[in-house]
Amino acid sequence: MSPTVRCAALAVLVLALTRGEGGAADRDKLSCLKDARSSFGSCQRDAQQRCKTEFDTSLRSCFGADNTCVRGCQADEGRCQIDPSANQEGCKIACSTDLKSALRDCKVEVALEACQQTARVKALKCRQKCTAVTAPAKQRCAEAFKNCLIACASGG
Repeated sequence: MSPTVRCAALAVLVLALTRGEGGAADRDKLSCLKDARSSFGSCQRDAQQRCKTEFDTSLRSCFGADNTCVRGCQADEGRCQIDPSANQEGCKIACSTDLKSALRDCKVEVALEACQQTARVKALKCRQKCTAVTAPAKQRCAEAFKNCLIACASGG
């Protein structure tokens, strides 16, 4: 399941859980959901870090621990990813800020739940757009990194 599909599924789940009666049981469910989402995010970050570490270990086994060509590729790739990653993070922070503001504005609406649902869907679409807008730059970095490693393997 792609990250986008997972994110959309989580959004649907959040929306479904927020449509309850609003009692203590619903707050418990929402708290539980928040904990589950947090745990899921931590798990994904841990898995991503583990995979990066395994990849770096594999590169060392392919090229040697102190291969200057590979280290140069890694440094270039790290620098290349700085701007797209920062832009994506800044964009997502703006989406979250807009969501908080919209949810605060919903408190005066008669159709509170509908307003909140609309705000959450809009925030989800905003975050997805952040990812889509920065994806080409991130892909160019990944492609340059791959080409650099191939050049190293070819004697570069």
